[in-house]
Amino acid sequence: MAQKNRVRGQILDKEYTISAEETQAHLKATFELVNQQLTQLKTLRPQASTEELAILLALNALSDQLKMQAKVDRT
Repeated sequence: MAQKNRVRGQILDKEYTISAEETQAHLKATFELVNQQLTQLKTLRPQASTEELAILLALNALSDQLKMQAKVDRT
């Protein structure tokens, strides 16, 4: 079993700790990307709650994942 890395970061001004087998650099990059995308969504939908923004981000991420998987399946 690989060693888990723990990283603390903020998402929309709330602190979270995540633990995963990915590198600390990967986990920090994940925090940065989440913040970038949530900030972008907040700009597009300023009235949206944090929960709504999180759901929109999850939908976008899963949609991108499905597109990438379809692309891999075609090759």
